[in-house]
Amino acid sequence: MSVTLSLTALAIVAGSTISSTALMTFLGSKSEIEEPIEAECLETMFVDCDLLAKTLNEHGCCVTVVSENEIIVETSCGNLRYARNSAAEAFGLYINEVNDPQALIENLKAFEFEYGKNVQAYTYDHILSNLSEDMTFQEEEILEDDSLLLTITID
Repeated sequence: MSVTLSLTALAIVAGSTISSTALMTFLGSKSEIEEPIEAECLETMFVDCDLLAKTLNEHGCCVTVVSENEIIVETSCGNLRYARNSAAEAFGLYINEVNDPQALIENLKAFEFEYGKNVQAYTYDHILSNLSEDMTFQEEEILEDDSLLLTITID
């Protein structure tokens, strides 16, 4: 018997909860205010602290991991804070000191795509390293949308 698995980075990105419209609305409302205000939280899909920090570093951000529930990020576009109450939750995104709203939106879109690719790579490695003795890696195919199609034979 063969089992086929599809690892799709784009599906992860499509599930993102930070929409451009919501982000523009949020940033647009902040650009008119000159005094510091309390940051609002935008929901994200990011759950794995190590993977989030790794992807932020790869994206060229200055990252400080405060704890497994808080990450501070400094960029040329603005300062970000990812925070959550517990490891069982996804991180919330808090945006402060926005210098360039449009560039920040573009950077966040690119970052979400990179995070999806890193989740895909992590999942791929995890699957292959955890195959049981009665499972054999048969075939791998990279599809046009960069999805991976894995075929595993079960004896």
